[in-house]
Amino acid sequence: MVSSDKDSSELQVLNDKETGVIESGSKESSKDKTRQSWNNKTEYILTSLGNAVGLGNIWRFPYKCHKHGGGAFLIPYAIMLLVVGYPLLLMEYSMGQRAKKGAIGVWSRVSPYTTGIGIASLVVCLVLGLYYNVILSLAFFYTANSFRFPLPWESCPVTYSGINMTATIVQECADSSPTSYFWFRETLDVPVTIDQGGELNWWVVAASFVAWFALFIGLVRGTSSTGKVMYFAVFFPYIVLTAFAIRTILLDGAAAGIAYLFRPDIEKLKNPAAWLDALTQIFFSIGLGQGTYIAFASYTTTHNNCIFDTIFVATVNSFTSLFVALIVFGVMGFKAVANSKLCLARNEVTLQRMNATLNGTLTNDNVNMTTLNSAFNGTFGNGTDLLQDCSPAKELGSIPGGTGLAFISFCDAILKFPGSNFWSVLFFFMIVNIGLGSVLGNFTGIVSLIRDLGCKISKAKLALLLCIVMFIIGLTLTTKKGIYLVEIFDDVYVGTGLLYIVLCETFAVAFLYGIKRLGNDIHFMTGQRLNIYWKTCMQFLCPILLLGCFGTIVVSYIIKSPIYHAWDGTGIVKMTYPAWVSALVAILLVLTTLSVPLVALL
Repeated sequence: MVSSDKDSSELQVLNDKETGVIESGSKESSKDKTRQSWNNKTEYILTSLGNAVGLGNIWRFPYKCHKHGGGAFLIPYAIMLLVVGYPLLLMEYSMGQRAKKGAIGVWSRVSPYTTGIGIASLVVCLVLGLYYNVILSLAFFYTANSFRFPLPWESCPVTYSGINMTATIVQECADSSPTSYFWFRETLDVPVTIDQGGELNWWVVAASFVAWFALFIGLVRGTSSTGKVMYFAVFFPYIVLTAFAIRTILLDGAAAGIAYLFRPDIEKLKNPAAWLDALTQIFFSIGLGQGTYIAFASYTTTHNNCIFDTIFVATVNSFTSLFVALIVFGVMGFKAVANSKLCLARNEVTLQRMNATLNGTLTNDNVNMTTLNSAFNGTFGNGTDLLQDCSPAKELGSIPGGTGLAFISFCDAILKFPGSNFWSVLFFFMIVNIGLGSVLGNFTGIVSLIRDLGCKISKAKLALLLCIVMFIIGLTLTTKKGIYLVEIFDDVYVGTGLLYIVLCETFAVAFLYGIKRLGNDIHFMTGQRLNIYWKTCMQFLCPILLLGCFGTIVVSYIIKSPIYHAWDGTGIVKMTYPAWVSALVAILLVLTTLSVPLVALL
């Protein structure tokens, strides 16, 4: 805080001359009084945490870790957090807190040429909100199914045929697992390719309606009630996750999965995709580039310590991501060991057909033919091609990943709890709370952006209109192939769009607004000077790194079409997106990137 009234007034005059954001103390006071504000600092921090600690942590972070070999992803993620995450979050917090405006208002005050950053953020946030709401809808669907006894993903369904009504396990479930079958077939009913499955999935449509209605209620209630809800919404997930963590580490094989998470594969670090995904995960996980933190900070007091807020929110968010990943990988280790035992049993049957009496002695250590021939006097000959690799490490790599990883893994863990229905209701209710926090934060930024454009209708009417229109547009993602569209929006469009927005924000602050002016703003608001770490990252490292990553992504998309993970009835297969999907995403990206220069020319 500023030490005295004299110092405060001097800093105010200095800041007014150098920034031009707040023209006078009286105007600032007027803004503070007329703009809706948080009830207290705790509610503000909890709402920021509710926005940061959300679907990006529980749904997205684990499958990105799995995609890039576990521990290999944690290294670039930690580096990106230090170089990009902390500095850019402070930048967004301080700009919103000082100007008392949403994203469009903030960037138009920096320069008329940067107003388009807010427009680009609006477009990306609308798409992000569309598919985040789909994930929230699926959480509602799982919550409803948690009241069924037994849980519908506890065992494979059976079909009855013939005169004697012979019971047969559904083959697709037998070839995979009950939890995978429930996700891909019972819930999503996915087609083999994205070119199929245009029919609406009515269960998901109904859940989507509930999700949009819940969002509407949250938007209408506003910041004063949102903060109160966050007391429960933020602490409740940690209680549930702690219970799951304790149960997970007691599972047979959990240690193997957790070791896989923390064991870096250096070869994976050579893949640029791991670094790009780590960077975009920072945007998703913290929520950078969406205008949300600018909007949140605009409702707080001028002399709030935004440096503390930045470090606290970003650090808690990252540790939460790691905590969730530990649970998911622990469950994956349990599944891998269980699958390894089944694999060994199949190998044992194969070898017994070769007239060998193994008496249950087959293990991962002696499954190779050399060891077996030595132990059983050359009984087996050269039949290595008949045996499968049953090592837990191999099984870990073959567990279905993609967007359903967290749902499938936690469902497996739930089955190991006594009173699994209770824990299932508790867990998916938690996901609903977290999802609502993410979506509510996203749409709070959207509403703020739209109102900054001069929209005069009431907040309630705007929220109602927005939710109705988005529900109708979002029906395209509730089709049977909708989850494949969600994947490309998540992997390609929104990640690239947020990277472009943050790149523009960084250049706007570093070279138009000025790091010196931003430092004076922060000194005026907090009484603290920016040290060399903050200045170096904001002025040099962030612009260079973001520009290089954006160029790399654009070139990679031009050279190679993006892929998606399809379900073929037995497992995940990688497929290339068809031309029409690539064209759709390309059009959206062009519209997003052109919004900044086009608005500047108007």
